[in-house]
Amino acid sequence: MKNRKRIAVIICDVHHSTQQRIMKGIIRQAHALNYDVAVFTMFMNFDEETNYQYGENNIFKLINYELFDAVIYAPCSVSKRALREYFADSLRQYCKVPVVALEFEDPAYYNVVVDDESAYENLVTHLIEHHRLTKILCLTGFQGNLQAEARLQGYRNAMAKHGLMLRDDYIIYGDFWHAAALDLAQKLVDGVVEMPEAVVCVSDHVALALCNRLIELGIRVPEDLIVVGFDSTKEAMDNVPSLTSYKRPLPGLGIDAVLKLHELLTGERAKPVMVDRGYLVPAESCGCGEDFQQRLIKHQKAQRTVTNYQELFNNCHMAESLNSAQSLNVCLGRIINYLYLVYGIVDYYLCLCDGWDDYDRNENEGDDYKEYTDTMRIRISSKNHNALIVDEPFDRSIILPAMYEESEHPRTWYFTPLHFNERCFGYAALGYGIQPLAFDQIYHAWSRNINNALEFMRMRNVYNSMNQRLYLASIRDTLTGIYNRKGFKRYSTETFAKAINTGKKFLVIAADLDCLKPINDNFGHLEGDNAISVVANALNTCLDNDEICARTGGDEFVAVGCAEYTEEMIAQYLRRMEQYLARYNACSEKPYEVGASFGYVCRTVTENDNMQAILDEADARMYENKVMRKKNRK
Repeated sequence: MKNRKRIAVIICDVHHSTQQRIMKGIIRQAHALNYDVAVFTMFMNFDEETNYQYGENNIFKLINYELFDAVIYAPCSVSKRALREYFADSLRQYCKVPVVALEFEDPAYYNVVVDDESAYENLVTHLIEHHRLTKILCLTGFQGNLQAEARLQGYRNAMAKHGLMLRDDYIIYGDFWHAAALDLAQKLVDGVVEMPEAVVCVSDHVALALCNRLIELGIRVPEDLIVVGFDSTKEAMDNVPSLTSYKRPLPGLGIDAVLKLHELLTGERAKPVMVDRGYLVPAESCGCGEDFQQRLIKHQKAQRTVTNYQELFNNCHMAESLNSAQSLNVCLGRIINYLYLVYGIVDYYLCLCDGWDDYDRNENEGDDYKEYTDTMRIRISSKNHNALIVDEPFDRSIILPAMYEESEHPRTWYFTPLHFNERCFGYAALGYGIQPLAFDQIYHAWSRNINNALEFMRMRNVYNSMNQRLYLASIRDTLTGIYNRKGFKRYSTETFAKAINTGKKFLVIAADLDCLKPINDNFGHLEGDNAISVVANALNTCLDNDEICARTGGDEFVAVGCAEYTEEMIAQYLRRMEQYLARYNACSEKPYEVGASFGYVCRTVTENDNMQAILDEADARMYENKVMRKKNRK
């Protein structure tokens, strides 16, 4: 039974800082309003058609919109155009609840955007008021792009408010990466574009490319030219010189999205848990930041926890431990042992497809191996740090049974894929309790270790199965299906040893098909093969005590057994075989009859007995029977 409303979040690259800050806002506001949150995300996010990317994207097929009261969709985080089209189609067809899109103008959704205009205005204002600059160039992104145009407008606002001239040659459209920045650097050095006092860039990626290229070309930053970015990424702070930037109000974006959904669902306007307008992060590229030594000390303190977990992960030999597991349960137990490597984890569920490692569920039998099965199985259940190996089947449509359990506080679940290339193993569900956390790069690497271990185990099982099939084929007669001479040699020896050890009787029945040559000569070898198969079936189906039946020659057969045999039991065996052949001949409508000669030896054996001698004795008695039957036929 559903205890509280649920919000589904569709977002990519949660382990990146930008998405982590958005998720922080979503979780804090959702939990404050008593909403559960389910986040569907993957680790790799490239606009490419690869088997691995297919396996990553598969997590989004898990979403059942009927389970949720609202959806937050972050198309700005999705690199793959085809995946954005997939979301557009699936949301239109299957989603009947409100959808809020982040930083995306589309009439199909309710749209929430970051106030980049005001943030960018504050960034430019810092250059004007604090540094007394008047000649400021703006390198923005693609023309017509929502974020690029908003940031450009913030630049225009700041310049206009301070009465500064807007020069057309100081407004340059580019991209969000390196190409436009490298081009501008060369034009500034060559004098194609007049050297300004500062360049304000659309993003940190652009600013870093420009700053570092200018330094390579002999331009000093910030002495000759100030360069500032936007986003305040880790790379910007780690750069030399460190990059002045502006921390976008991304938690506020997540907060606003939840507030919008709450209003749509209830008709009420709720208060935000915090007001987030972003803030300036001064650094060396404008001359305001701390020196390198101060930054290093602060960075080391901030990174201490992350570094400790990274060192733990790097030195734990998790991959080797998982790959050496000889069974799935052993592997699952070792995964549980490594849960401590996931920072902040409270709950963890590992859900595998039903028959994820089945040999028959392979690429030669269609595309089933690429998809989730209708029935999933929870194999690791870790609730509030209490981890168990289980095997609990559930219907995939409910996604995770734990979502329906009563909880005192709202919860957030992250659903991530388990796969090897396009082969779908299942998915994992990760929870941080009441903390507004998101997973990091370590969890990505941690999950890939699990993926690789599952594939290693699957392939080992496949090879073992193939080897077993090959071995069984090597000891079976291809025509009759009973053991061949190789199989008989192995299992007859085991049966003989068992008879010695247990004191039970050892039975040998030798059989020989009558008249094989006349059948072959008169009716063809296919009919001869048929006659051989009939005798093999008679021998194999008329015995009761797990005797070993084998074809040891062209028309020669042997059965051996170990049991409390009596003369009546053996006589019954022989009658059954004779009756089997008689019934066959009566209804086969063949122009020949199938007959066989039999001889047997049955007695208690000791270590002083020789098995081959007993086999020879049974064969001799069979030959005596064959001679007698031949005389009777004449």
